[in-house]
Amino acid sequence: MSVWKDRVLRDFVPDLEPLWIAVDPDNVLLDEGLLGELRQRGFDVIPFEDSIAFRAEFERRYRTEWQRGRPGPAKAVILHWRSDDLSGLPWDYLQSGRQVRLSLADLLPKLAPGVTRQVGPEHLGQLFEAQSDHATQVLGESATKEFVLLHVFRLSPPLIRSVADLWRELLKIHYAESELPAQLASHVEAVLSRVDAFRELPVANLFGSRSYLLNVLQNAWS
Repeated sequence: MSVWKDRVLRDFVPDLEPLWIAVDPDNVLLDEGLLGELRQRGFDVIPFEDSIAFRAEFERRYRTEWQRGRPGPAKAVILHWRSDDLSGLPWDYLQSGRQVRLSLADLLPKLAPGVTRQVGPEHLGQLFEAQSDHATQVLGESATKEFVLLHVFRLSPPLIRSVADLWRELLKIHYAESELPAQLASHVEAVLSRVDAFRELPVANLFGSRSYLLNVLQNAWS
């Protein structure tokens, strides 16, 4: 198991409690790899979107079976709550459920959460390891953007000094079938706008949209 998966799932032990509450405002737990690992451990993850619907499913399919001494569909259930505010949950579940908090602010405490929330779930493991290895202090928003660009996308905007450098980095990112989140693309544009050669270029669009880049290349080719 990766270091990231181990960190996110370390508190989930199905034999401890039948009902768990994942306080997950950033939807960390919805990654398919994490869900698969939880299923192997004996958990079912159920989103809490409607109190009546959740109670009907949990009580009928799970708790009733457990009370009858049967294994039921799973050893334990994780109520997935997509908010930091627990006031919307039923009181009895708050009393009986074991809570685990999974916000990116908690998992990546040295990085600005307003930036890390823009990073796709496929990159979070890489970012978690980079934080452990390279972040020596808490970083502000701008420094976090530079950190994510460097350690996730292997991109350092200050090193892009020519049009050839720009196209090399664009092609490297997009042909890896990756796109920069809008916030990061705008940051790259702000940095490159200090260089005369880039001031008239739609840098944010070029880094943020593979289809936009391909259209530009097609027009240039024509």
